[in-house]
Amino acid sequence: MSSRANPIQPIHELTQSHHRLYYLDPFNYLMSSLMVFTTWDKPVTCKPNEVALFDPPAGQTCQEYLSAYQSGMGSATNLLNPNDTAACQVCQYTTGADYLRTLNLEQKYFGWRNAGIVVVFVFGIYGLVYLMMKLRTKQTKKAED
Repeated sequence: MSSRANPIQPIHELTQSHHRLYYLDPFNYLMSSLMVFTTWDKPVTCKPNEVALFDPPAGQTCQEYLSAYQSGMGSATNLLNPNDTAACQVCQYTTGADYLRTLNLEQKYFGWRNAGIVVVFVFGIYGLVYLMMKLRTKQTKKAED
């Protein structure tokens, strides 16, 4: 299951059948909780080959040109040179939280929620094994001759 319903792959990129497996896979909850705890508050620093480069219209700074975009759909983007009038540099994410939101981890508390789901999975499986051991009959406990 884990190789198909990958917690590091954005959920909208999964096929319909793997979309259902995404929520059934305990590895998804384990990995996503670990990612939230380690990545949420970290700043993102883009490498030079990862930034979007473009020129704003004449007479406008990068900040003026992108202000409407960054106050709406592009609120997670990081404008690296707001006062320049050419070669605007935009990084896709500002913090790790911006990246994690693309992985269906909308809030920081999702890390604790998903860690709790992992604990429920573990105790649930342990409880099922314990129950099955208690339900064995004397007939099934005997070794065959």
